[in-house]
Amino acid sequence: MAESLQYSLTEIQIATNNFSVDNKIGEGGFGHVYKGVLGNGQEVAAKRLSRSSGQGAEEFKNEILVVAKLQHRNLVRLLGFCLEGEEKILIYEFVPNKSLDYFLFGEFETRYVFPFFMSFLFFLLILCTFLQIFPWKIVPKKNNI
Repeated sequence: MAESLQYSLTEIQIATNNFSVDNKIGEGGFGHVYKGVLGNGQEVAAKRLSRSSGQGAEEFKNEILVVAKLQHRNLVRLLGFCLEGEEKILIYEFVPNKSLDYFLFGEFETRYVFPFFMSFLFFLLILCTFLQIFPWKIVPKKNNI
């Protein structure tokens, strides 16, 4: 495990104002996400895994290795982690609250082209299903029992 990716619990507590409710930007089944600012001024999102998630230290380390290898320009970048005592925290780059299509296509395409494109794909799906080009069925067959 690369030491440069590891943050201390103290660093993260300072960055998130001790996991202040004011800095909480999300929550899910695996824990809460807090916005923070590191000592160097970089904005981060700290995902604090709940103790009840059932994930042990070994599984946490494996997840870090997998996520670190999945770096892509359209994915939020993993900056590091904290593993101290019972605390398991992932540190991601902070991305402002906009949808992925805005970042991929920009404002004009997001507002006009992208919805049209998705509608067109949905139309093609219905047409192909109607013409039975693809093997799946929307309506199940009736049983002759």
